[in-house]
Amino acid sequence: MYYIDDIIKRLISVPYLAVFGAGIMAEAVVSCLKDRPYQLDIQCCLVSDLRENPSHIAGIPVIDFSMADRLLSKETTILIASVGKGLVSMIDSLHQHGYFQLIPVTYEGDLWCLLRGNYYRACCLQKGKLYRTLEEELEKYEKSALEFPSSVCIYTAKCHVDRELTEDLSRYFWETPIQVGAALTDQRICEICDDTGDNISDKNRQYCELTALYWIWKNDRSDYVGLGHYRRHFELNEKMLRALSVSDIDVVLTIPILDVPDVRSVYWRDHVEDDWNVMREAVAILTPDYLEAVRELEKGQFYYAYNMFIMKRPILESYCQWLFPLLFYCERHCGEHEAVYQSRYIGFLAEHLMSVYFLRHEKDYKIVHARKHFVED
Repeated sequence: MYYIDDIIKRLISVPYLAVFGAGIMAEAVVSCLKDRPYQLDIQCCLVSDLRENPSHIAGIPVIDFSMADRLLSKETTILIASVGKGLVSMIDSLHQHGYFQLIPVTYEGDLWCLLRGNYYRACCLQKGKLYRTLEEELEKYEKSALEFPSSVCIYTAKCHVDRELTEDLSRYFWETPIQVGAALTDQRICEICDDTGDNISDKNRQYCELTALYWIWKNDRSDYVGLGHYRRHFELNEKMLRALSVSDIDVVLTIPILDVPDVRSVYWRDHVEDDWNVMREAVAILTPDYLEAVRELEKGQFYYAYNMFIMKRPILESYCQWLFPLLFYCERHCGEHEAVYQSRYIGFLAEHLMSVYFLRHEKDYKIVHARKHFVED
């Protein structure tokens, strides 16, 4: 395994474990840890109430606390599979029933990112595909890069309605903040705003961080350019940025998201099915040579989320020239959504289109994967 830390060391050393939860997160966690490279012995999925829960998750029985008293030791290590909401109440419930060997695995959390990173790497190797990590690739360039300044500019999308964070993020001093949706407010929180120059800032409610991407495409000329979020950051430092500047790396992406049973099914479950169909139609009409990559994405289990990247300037140009006409097509044909969360559908579709683009070009570009840190509440 490549991604390893103290928690993962602990996890792979226990003789058996249980998963708390039986929802979408539990299904992904069980599917990941049962397979290579972990092949862990998962005894059960534990829930507070069996009603409205399946009897099995990926072949693992679902039980409640009354059954657990007979089947599990109080020393059993329990992974709490949570999308993030209700985590505190889950921990309290387990404590009340005498379980204290707990490992939270949240959807956005760094641990889940590393766990599925090892799983994705194993899947790539099984298919004969390369899986490159940023750290391994940059080792070749560390000495030669010492005398060169970084030519990488990584923007961090921020908005005037962002929640206040308490974590010390000073280690990301090399990021360049950009205010997104600046055209929709008089408040100014960054020196750089996405409503200057050629921009689509007024579309931010639907396009999310993509208004920053559009601004970067039209107004920045850095050799390498990237985009992150105020709560999601590439785990980099100055030494790595200098090495990246002189490397042969074309694209840096985050560790992919794992969707079970497949990417299209999860999108249809969590979002508006017709939006996906319109996106597919846009690809078929505007860029039909990418349609096979759409099919591969749909039936697969992984996609690149967050619209986060670092790319060489020519690749960014090509990507944006391809991406934005597709998004404008979707906007025209899908219209506006009343639900606030679903109104961000352009941003959701763009995440999947990024995956389509790099599936289509996986042999054309040198793509590496970087760790991402999520700032928890």
